[in-house]
Amino acid sequence: MHDAARMKHLATTLLALTLLAAPSTAAARAPTVSVASASASAEFFGTVVIGGANIAQLRSVQFTVAAKPGATAKPITATYSAAYLSSIAALNAGAHTVSVPIYGMYPGYSNSISILYRETGGTARLAATIATDAWGWTFNAADRIDVVSRDPSVPLDFGYMLVKNLTGAGPMILDTDGNVRWSVPGGYAQGSMLWGNHLYYAAGTSLYRMSLDGRSTWLADYSGIGVTGFHHNFDLGKRGMLIEVDTTSHVESTILEVDKNGTVLETFDISAIVRSAMTSDDLATVNATWIRDGEDWLHNNAATYWKKYDTLVVSAREDFVIGIGFADKKVKWILGDTNKGWYQSFSSLRKYALTLAPGGLPPIGEHAVSIVKDQLLLFDNGEWSYNQCCISGGIDRSYSSPRMYAINPKKLTATETWNYEHGQAVNSTICSSVYADGSSKLIDYAHAVGGSRYIGLGKNDAVAFEWVFPGYQCWHGWNAIPVHPENLSY
Repeated sequence: MHDAARMKHLATTLLALTLLAAPSTAAARAPTVSVASASASAEFFGTVVIGGANIAQLRSVQFTVAAKPGATAKPITATYSAAYLSSIAALNAGAHTVSVPIYGMYPGYSNSISILYRETGGTARLAATIATDAWGWTFNAADRIDVVSRDPSVPLDFGYMLVKNLTGAGPMILDTDGNVRWSVPGGYAQGSMLWGNHLYYAAGTSLYRMSLDGRSTWLADYSGIGVTGFHHNFDLGKRGMLIEVDTTSHVESTILEVDKNGTVLETFDISAIVRSAMTSDDLATVNATWIRDGEDWLHNNAATYWKKYDTLVVSAREDFVIGIGFADKKVKWILGDTNKGWYQSFSSLRKYALTLAPGGLPPIGEHAVSIVKDQLLLFDNGEWSYNQCCISGGIDRSYSSPRMYAINPKKLTATETWNYEHGQAVNSTICSSVYADGSSKLIDYAHAVGGSRYIGLGKNDAVAFEWVFPGYQCWHGWNAIPVHPENLSY
């Protein structure tokens, strides 16, 4: 090839490569959108209306609520797909507007909101300001006594907690700087759980799913299978969510596992499961003295799934913590106070009792079971049984403490591996919780003398904060669990 031809070929090749590498005019052009309005609808909720939108090209909209100066909790961010915005009637093609739901704002504050708007042809960044009303319900920062203020030198693996409130406006989300950032609009429920990017909660005999932007969807009504109401906690199960229900024949001794649409996957009748583990001699007296269907003999307040052993772990405040085979629904082990009637009066259950290693204490009146690195974490209230009519209620302690146990189901042994006794100075007789998140823990002494007490522990039990809400008791934040609302997608 002659030099002139070679140079022409090279120039043509370079031009083609340049055209391929360069962004198209459409791709380089940012959408010409702007904030048409921004307003609050409640303490934590608001709307930013974006004008000039090309609805046909819209891909997603993301908002971020800027953190207050000095905050340790990460900013709350959410991304809405165009499909989700369409499903909630937030798109107006004729007016070229997108109404973006905002949540997680600080109450009584001028909130800075940043918007990332995405169309097929490019992106645009917008800013807005929304002033919110002050929060006048429970867990107001003005009510709080800081025994230990939030110590920024103690990092936590969580920045938010779901506080399950039995009165006023709950459940609610607090950040670890002490601000209420979200609550269920217009109601409350004892049982609730943040699962994925939705809050699940119960009302009456129905289960609901609520996105954090405040939109609620009815999922299922369980009255047709004999459910008369919900109580206590929602927890993750094997394939779905574990929810505790009362039925026409049983009080606080039935657990359902349901999927994200509310369809029942499994039913656990704890009364029947325990009876099936007993001999005929024990069964002759058990119905009159202990397992009294229609009465609160068990007081199931939490449950969790132990994947390693395919076991349902059930907290029964009146009696014990019990491990039940998820597939065969048979008793595998029992951890609890052997001074109680289940052990003293019924010999057939003694073979399931875990032998506790010296130095460890059994849980009494416990709450909030969970599995952390294949160990059992729970809140040990230290409170004896209330509802035993004819058998021993066991021992009673003067203080409460979260505890962790290593359990060997084959050898039927348990070893207490961790506790936080707090000088044995705090007694929370009922409700309460402890949960781990990474190397951090959140403790809720919900029914302590002087008010409910919340402690955030970092690595090596360093205290990140300790708050007391005077006058608050079990019905105010009966359970609190770390959650992560800071980066959700819809």
